[in-house]
Order: sequence, then structure tokens, then C-alpha cells
Amino acid sequence: MDNDTLLRRFQIVKDQRNSVQAVYDAIEELVTPYRGRFFRDNTDENSIEWRQRQIYDSTAVSAHKMLSSTMHSGLTSPAIRWFDLRFRDENLNKLQVAKKWIQEVSDRVYHELQDSNFNLEITEAYQDLTGFGTSFMTLEPMIPEPLWDGLRFRSVPLKEAFQETDSEGQTLYFYRHLKWTATKIVRRFGTKVPDHIMEKHTKGSKERIDVLFVIFPRKSDLQETRAVDKMDRRVKPSRRPFAYRHICMASGESLGTEGGYYEMPAFGPRWETTSDSDYGHSPAMVALADIITLNESRKMQLQMAEKLIDPPILAEENAIFTDLDMRAGGMNTVRDKEGIIAFRSEGSFPISDALVNQLQAAVRNYFMVDQLLFPQPQAQPMTATEAQIRWEQMNRLLATPMGRIQNDLLVPILTRATRMLARSGQLPEAPPEVVEANAELDFEFIGSISRAQRVDRAASIERLIMTAGNMGEIMPEMLDNIDSNEAIRWIARDLNVPADVVRAKRDVEQKQKARAAQQSAMQAAEAARMVGESQQAMGQGAQAMEQGGVNEPPA
Repeated sequence: MDNDTLLRRFQIVKDQRNSVQAVYDAIEELVTPYRGRFFRDNTDENSIEWRQRQIYDSTAVSAHKMLSSTMHSGLTSPAIRWFDLRFRDENLNKLQVAKKWIQEVSDRVYHELQDSNFNLEITEAYQDLTGFGTSFMTLEPMIPEPLWDGLRFRSVPLKEAFQETDSEGQTLYFYRHLKWTATKIVRRFGTKVPDHIMEKHTKGSKERIDVLFVIFPRKSDLQETRAVDKMDRRVKPSRRPFAYRHICMASGESLGTEGGYYEMPAFGPRWETTSDSDYGHSPAMVALADIITLNESRKMQLQMAEKLIDPPILAEENAIFTDLDMRAGGMNTVRDKEGIIAFRSEGSFPISDALVNQLQAAVRNYFMVDQLLFPQPQAQPMTATEAQIRWEQMNRLLATPMGRIQNDLLVPILTRATRMLARSGQLPEAPPEVVEANAELDFEFIGSISRAQRVDRAASIERLIMTAGNMGEIMPEMLDNIDSNEAIRWIARDLNVPADVVRAKRDVEQKQKARAAQQSAMQAAEAARMVGESQQAMGQGAQAMEQGGVNEPPA
């Protein structure tokens, strides 16, 4: 695909988004300050706006940060591992050697994420999601493959990022509008740049040049995808399914050489989808009307307070000779002091406070702040069980956006990271059982939000066992309906118990068979002992009777 075609496609996508960027600008001003005005071109450092924004009420700002922080801590917590790898073949999940291998792979991928800047960049992605409804992240290696030096994430500002999606809503074309100085371009691409850029670099120009970074599928992407289907297979960049290119937008010339990706490295998750649009909507968009009203109400309230603190002056005509000096100790010459009075506003603070409180509560409700925070401490402190139940109930509120974030962001990130590690030889060698089965992997999320949604199943199993135990005292045959081994395995899975804690199914069966054989042997020995004791007692009785018959006196 030539540069002119890519530039035309980008311009179409950019023009189509103008309708929503006015909303983005309002959200950036009132909810996410300093994320970058969408209709403002920052050509140099002096054009960046650092002055105080016109925010009179910070309820929306703090509520937005609360929601994005909750998503980060509950879905991708920096403190604990928040995902697991599993085989699609359940037989492999029950095989201990396969479970240990996949546990090692999960640990390796997680530690690579922790060593990278993932936790820093995902925070900004959540802020964009809860603010603008759409965010963009990219994942690339620190150095070219097959060498390895870790992962590098970028949370791309929504102002710079544009996309085209496929039928599944996944990013198919990704565009990033960059503004680089000539020096930065030369440092990145060396001498493979147009002459006019090299000339600006030589002169030390600080002018920022429009550069388009675009990722697009190659025509033979289906064939190439099959060719690199194995995680550890490497091919040259020109045969990879996705190509990338840097283009100087003014001249249409390429910067550097075209490269390739094995997987789409850009991800565009949405909070909730918007019909017939490649972009989503967020709680901030739903709450925007109330946020604007709240901000204006606060502004009017401050103006009313200002008039009460320093009221305007009413003066009759010719009552004063000069402008009034209202400073402390100021001297004023007046004709008639009775003709000068302070104007008292008739505004009502109770009414304005009621309106502001109502709007603040509505904004917090849009961002689910009251549901995500524990209530104020009561006279009777909460028990650990009550706190856990409350936390689980809060997290279930985020089920819908969480599923979309997992599907559109986290699964693609983990899939690409795992494949990158495999291609670089950073993963442990798979056991023969896994290789022979041609195993396919799935990701399972075990963060607090995911765990809160799955704990219902563990609780249901526990309730079933308790019910069967109580009723089993009356009807013992009911206990035959419960497979105790499978029940405890499901509970361990839902509670995210490490694989090493739960024994392999084969080991459990052998242990149970050995226990049953031992119990049978003990029962046989006990039966033999009882038979022996009975025979001994019978022998002693017979002997006593014989002895009694001999010694018995004649009648």
C-alpha cells in the first residue's frame, strides 16, 4: 500500500472523528485536565497550556481518578499476579507436569510485565477509558528480536491516535499523528530521511514536523498468519502479517524503512461501545451535562459569595466627587453619605448548596464512587466476612466494562507478550505431553474484580456440601450425588489456589486407593482378631465345662 493511500485513509478517519472531539475537549477541560486539547496544535513547548483551567468543582476529577484507580487495582493489580494461563484441553489441566509448566510460563510472563513500564502506562489507559471511553496502548520489544531486553509499553494520547476496526471490533489499522523535530527524526532514522529534514536538523531547527506512524495489514496477511502460527517461529519483517511505516505528512515521503509485526501491537479498548462507531463512550460522557451544570453552579456560588463578602456600592448621582477608595484607611470626599449604600444580594446559600449537593451526588453516582468506597465507620465495626461481601458486591458493578477491557486490551497484550517471549527463547521448554497434544492456551483473570465474580461458584459448591451434610444425617444416600474430589478442585480453581498446593488427580486416586487398601487390611485384621478372640473364648468355655463335668460330685 503506497503512502498516498495511507495518508488519504488517515485523513478520512481524522475528519470523521471531528464530531466527537468537541465532547473530548469538554471532558479534557472538566474531567481530565492536562491530557491535551484536541483542536489545539502544540507546535512547540511554548504553545502547551500550563495555566490553571476553569474548574470550579473537582467532584468529577476526583471521581474519575477513583474509578480509574479501582480498575487498576482490581483488574491489573501491581501487587499480585492477576492472570493465569490454562490449557483449553481440560485433560492437560489435570496433568501435573503440564500444570507446573504452564504455571512457570504464567510466572515468567508476569515478571516481564512487572519489570517493564506496564503498571505506569496502564494507569493512563484506564484514565482515558473512564474519561473518553476509548484508549490506545502499544506493546513493542525494547530491542529488535531475536535479542531480548524486555517489553516496552506506550499509552498513546487519544489526541494523537486513530483507528479502523474489523468486524470483531479489533484494531485493524492504527494511525498515530506525531510531531517531531528534525533532530528527533534524524536520531531515529539516521540518514534515511528526506533532504529538507536533514537540512533543518543541520540548522538546529526546533520546528515540529508532522509525522504519521501507521500500522496496516499486508495483503497476504491470512497466509502469513498461518505461517507464523507457532509461538516460537520467526520470519523476516517483510513476511509478517502487519506492516508499519513512518511518513512525512507534508511531502508524503517515507522515513526509514518499512518494518513488520507478528501481531497487531496496538490495542484500542472501549469502555462501552457506541453504535456504528469505532470509538466508545464513558461514564464521563454520560455525566457531562451534570458536570457542566455543577461547574457553572459552583462558579455562580463563588460569585454570590464574593458579592456578600465585598458587596457592590450604590451611589446617588452627585453623591461623591471621585471614585470610592475601598481600601483600608482610604479617604473619600462625598457630598451626601446617606446617598451611598452597599447593595445586599438576595441570593440563598441553602438553595445553592442543595443544588450543588444534588449535582455532586449525581456525578459520583455516574462514576460509582459511593458503591466503590466502603461506607463511613459505624458504631459496630464490620467483620472480615462483611467487608469481603461488600467488596465483592462493589466489584460486580464493573462486570460489563471489565469484560470488554479483558477482551480488547488485556488478552491481546498477554497473547503478544507470551509470543514475544517464546520467539526470543525466554520461556521454559514445554514437556512432551504438551507438545504432542499441540496444546492451545487461554488466559484466566484472577484479579480481585474477576475473583469477586467467580467466588459465587465456590460459595454455591460450599452451600451444596453443607446442605448435603445436614440432610445426609437423615438420608445418607444423598451423599452419593457429590463428587468430593471434583468439588474441592473447582473451589481451589475459583479461589486461585496455586497449582503446587493441589495434588494431581492421579496422585489423589493412588492415595485414596492405598488408604482404602489399608483400611480393608485393618478391617480384615480386626475381623480376624475378633474371630480369634471368639474362638479362644469358645475353647476356654468348652475346657471349663469339661473340667466342671469331671469334678462335679455324684448325685
